[in-house]
Amino acid sequence: MEIKIYTNFNLNIDDIRTLGILYLPLIGDDAYALYTFMHSILDKTNLKSETFTKEEILDILGYKTTTFNKALAKLEALNLVRTFMKEDLMLILLLTPFTPKNFLKDTILGSYLEAKVGSTNFNKIIELFKIPPIDLKEYKEITKTFAEVFGDERVKFNKVDLNITGRRPNHKNLISNFDFDLFVSKIDVDLIKEGIDEDFKKKIESTCFVYGYNLEQMTNLFNDSIKDGFFNFELFKKKAQSLYNFLNKNNENIISENKENDLANKLDNMTPISLLESLIGKDYPTILLQKINELYININMPKGVINMMIIDVYSQKGTIPSLSYFQKMASSWQNYGILTTYDAVLKFTQSKEVSNKTKKPSYKKDIELEDWQIAGMANIMKGFGNNE
Repeated sequence: MEIKIYTNFNLNIDDIRTLGILYLPLIGDDAYALYTFMHSILDKTNLKSETFTKEEILDILGYKTTTFNKALAKLEALNLVRTFMKEDLMLILLLTPFTPKNFLKDTILGSYLEAKVGSTNFNKIIELFKIPPIDLKEYKEITKTFAEVFGDERVKFNKVDLNITGRRPNHKNLISNFDFDLFVSKIDVDLIKEGIDEDFKKKIESTCFVYGYNLEQMTNLFNDSIKDGFFNFELFKKKAQSLYNFLNKNNENIISENKENDLANKLDNMTPISLLESLIGKDYPTILLQKINELYININMPKGVINMMIIDVYSQKGTIPSLSYFQKMASSWQNYGILTTYDAVLKFTQSKEVSNKTKKPSYKKDIELEDWQIAGMANIMKGFGNNE
């Protein structure tokens, strides 16, 4: 395969800064290097490259084919390139990065970046691009207008072909194909205080794009974000962020200094669908959803504790037993002081007794995990990050 590269602009210092600070955390080193490399091989007089074979580019960058393809796909997704094919020739058109303002304020990429780097780092990034305003309150503007300077001259305005070279702003809409109408049909619209307007639609679609949630996850998040009788978007955002953090934590992050609090929070916010998909996969029997909902309704314990119980039983038995089984298990846990999600997580992650509670010897066998059980638990929790 042969590759040629085109563009209509030269990267300037502001573009380099925007790419390095705003885009790099999203696209990664490989895509960033590919984008800057393609600019570097352009002829600066006509902004076109020579024809390269794909193998030549792979050799220069030290990439495997899969690395190149993934990097190019990321650049396409963030509208930094457009790709065209004709037989065995690929044309890559390099596009301008968004301006910092467009990136942070006028597109959903700002929200995506915040989800990626966290609110603290995101606020630091914003500060890097802030320019303090000039205080002109004590000045009087004396700038001359066009009419004042050229008003007496006869000017013949010629028609100009506007298809000329130069920078074109990047304005692509990056919203994914989220079926908003179907989403609305699955929620109680009376709970939306301001009603369904463009602002509501934009917020929902942006959240879906940023976190990559499916319709069921979005619907569950909406239903979990009712406060004082109405949908609360700030609560919705927090729950969306919590769910994202949970689904994308790997095994190493689970076993961290604050692993108990982190995992307890994730278990409290986990939906039955995400739990089943992680334990079994997307082709789980739908009757299991009914089983889990039945547990939530009939067992008087926090949702996170019940989720922990389900994970424990499934890791050992490979199935989800009846309600009566979990009722006995819940009673046993309560007798031995496991009353909160934190208690349950502490027992499983550290394999130690809950302090200041009377223990019965027979229970130790039930809740203290052997090495193989801990490994199985870690694998299941790691699976939560693999949901589509």
